[in-house]
Amino acid sequence: MKNVAIIDSGSGGINVLKTLLQECEGFNFLYLADTACAPYGEKSKKFLKGRAEELVLFLKKIFSPEIIVFACNTLTAAAIKSVRKSHPEIEFVGCEPAIKPACEKFDQKDVLVLATPVTIKESRLIKKYPQLQTMALPELPMLIDQNLFELENLNEYLAQILKDASSPAVVLGCTHFEAVRGQIADLTGAEIFGSSEGIAKRLQTFSDGDHQTNCCFMTTGDPEILPKFYHYLTKNS
Repeated sequence: MKNVAIIDSGSGGINVLKTLLQECEGFNFLYLADTACAPYGEKSKKFLKGRAEELVLFLKKIFSPEIIVFACNTLTAAAIKSVRKSHPEIEFVGCEPAIKPACEKFDQKDVLVLATPVTIKESRLIKKYPQLQTMALPELPMLIDQNLFELENLNEYLAQILKDASSPAVVLGCTHFEAVRGQIADLTGAEIFGSSEGIAKRLQTFSDGDHQTNCCFMTTGDPEILPKFYHYLTKNS
């Protein structure tokens, strides 16, 4: 059974973890919520590269991960290249916007990517498809964390920011946004594309055939957040 660490700044990566627990067997998962540095979307690339290195070194000491999943589009865009170089013994799986499947089905000019400013600036896939529409939502990840069990509180906010959105395809370029996937779909009438399924397919390639799966949680911040995150993981599962 391989040790797999999953990193995000808050609840977004739990949407990824939920998919991994449903679709991947034979892994010992550790979810590390870096809430002490949340939200990542407001941090600089330099800070995120340094923070990623710190977290990888920490995980190597306490967990010996064979695989580390950056369950965050922002952290992936800013830092995965540097940690792959400094820790070649670890397999890193990043989280990238599901732009390719969206553009296979729709013309790229008809695809809207919702993401943080860092992801929009640094994502190699966004650069690869220059006719994409993009919308930076730096405050939405924290709003989701603050309203995790009362997401209807965000209806008015989402309606305001999406009032002019007319694209038939919307890519969720932040794992936090999975929490409001249904609300975004209702407001835009668009087909929604997320990242979790692609990560699960990638992780399945590392399975050793073991059918047992374990999962535990850690945080760099207030430990009282962990029961809340666990409840969110098991909600509607």
